[in-house]
Amino acid sequence: MHLLNAPLLNHADRLRKLRILAMGFSLLLIVPLGILLFLGYQQLERNAIAIYKKEANALIINANRKFYKRLTLSNNLPTTAFDYYQPSYDPLTQQTEQVLSPLSSLDIQQLGETRNIAGLVGYFQFTSDGQFNSPVYQLPVGSDDEKMTESSQSVQENLNRLAERKNLAVNIYQILSRSKAISELVKRDLTSKEKLFDVIFDIPEYFVFYRVISLGQQRRLQGYLVERTPYMQRAFLGMLERRRFDSSVLVKLRDTENPGYAEHFLYENAPNGQANISLKAQGFEPWQQQVVSSNKLASPFRSYRVTVSTSKIPITETKLYASVFGSLLIVVVLAACYGFYRLGVRQLALAEQRMNFVSAVSHELKTPLTAIRMYAEMLQQGTVISKQHQQDYFSSIFSESERLTRLINNVLQLSNLNNHRQIATAEYTKMPVLQDIIRSKTSTIMDAHDFQQNIIVDVPNPQSIAVLVEQDAFSQIVINITDNAIKFFDKNQTKESYRQRIDFTFSLSSKNEQRLQLEIRDYGEGIESGLETKIFELFYRGGDELTRSTQGTGMGLALVHELVKAQQGSIQAVRKNPGLALLISFKCKIESDAE
Repeated sequence: MHLLNAPLLNHADRLRKLRILAMGFSLLLIVPLGILLFLGYQQLERNAIAIYKKEANALIINANRKFYKRLTLSNNLPTTAFDYYQPSYDPLTQQTEQVLSPLSSLDIQQLGETRNIAGLVGYFQFTSDGQFNSPVYQLPVGSDDEKMTESSQSVQENLNRLAERKNLAVNIYQILSRSKAISELVKRDLTSKEKLFDVIFDIPEYFVFYRVISLGQQRRLQGYLVERTPYMQRAFLGMLERRRFDSSVLVKLRDTENPGYAEHFLYENAPNGQANISLKAQGFEPWQQQVVSSNKLASPFRSYRVTVSTSKIPITETKLYASVFGSLLIVVVLAACYGFYRLGVRQLALAEQRMNFVSAVSHELKTPLTAIRMYAEMLQQGTVISKQHQQDYFSSIFSESERLTRLINNVLQLSNLNNHRQIATAEYTKMPVLQDIIRSKTSTIMDAHDFQQNIIVDVPNPQSIAVLVEQDAFSQIVINITDNAIKFFDKNQTKESYRQRIDFTFSLSSKNEQRLQLEIRDYGEGIESGLETKIFELFYRGGDELTRSTQGTGMGLALVHELVKAQQGSIQAVRKNPGLALLISFKCKIESDAE
């Protein structure tokens, strides 16, 4: 421990340096740990997003598969079904008859629901000579020389006398006349090779599904017209119902070649486990904070991009457990760092106490040795002639030698405590013997300081009481407590002479009759609140070492505490007014039970 042995640092400097080292060490642990936990949490975030991305990719795959399937099924439409009549061969009569096409019998009011094609406007066909017809109406629209690029004035003149089906056919014709791609196909007399169904997107509000086929010696352009918005809405609403996201997501369908077109589908989990999908207005912001995925659809809808976003990724059980574990780990690390810091503080305090102990012991040894040497030199040189003075010097030498003996005994006891040696072997002793020990062991020191000794026995028939103690240890207990009480009695502040006394009171414990309680009370200044247990700590001395006027080493009451415990007893300090009382409890038994 470099801090404990640094000779140029006082206690405050050592403590400050310890704090800096503890904070630095804590940062060295917390910062990498925090980074590691952060990266782990980020990885869990990415894993959670990956789950959403997987579901979003499944939505794209399903959409591509569904649109491709619809195109494939459209190719199954008979090539003759796009005329109002279509030939039908009767094997019985072996004749070919003209029958209504299945497309001509469609309910024009329900075209949007026909064949599950949402937004269907109607079917159409162009012949190789440019004539337009729709299977909902039996005559072609326009004259033989009418072209797609010319005005539809002749059609408009006849609108008032056309039936509802012709109105639908004219409407389809007018919408298709806005398509440059259709015009180009018709202008080239459909000379291109046959092709399966494809989609034309040059009419902003509509999709034109078409194919080029050969019917006999003629080429024809066939297809159907659908409204873009209901077609895409129906498709994505149905696909989203089969998806499962853990939280609400916003699916944005956008045409990159037509910036004005965008659809927003809000997916929400209902309490019953089902999914609620609703359409939202453009610019619906709350669920656009976290983009999960953004992908384009496959051909022929390559211009469409599907973006899946959410407000936030919900906390999964793994993330929750990781967060709790990470928090606990940080708390444990901080607690460990704080524990090591407190341990260091205690070691510094112990080192400071030991230094003070060495200083105090040196002073305690130096003072009596100086007095003994001075008195001995004076007696040796014969400078003291008076018998009375010689007797006083002898008494002083004896008193100081007893003081040294007590100090050395305390140091030896301290050594035994540190080495965990047995310091007391208790046996049952009659209570009057304990009274005699108190009287004989404390009378000298109390007489020397003009203190009065009061032994109070509040026990019926004390002769019958045997107490479990070790006599030498008991003697040291009462001597140390008495010496401590006298030492901290300030005669300058305490003018009342009756307070210069110490009471030794024997009584049976009110909680347990098998225990004897010895109360040793002084009438000095006592101790401050909160120090009732601290005074029993090793090397503890109240006040500042630089300003303290009382003698002592700070181990007297600590030794008392250990000696009492060694005799299976207990001790506690109780503040009195005035003074302080130490309550010592020992095991006891009635003489009739004693051997």
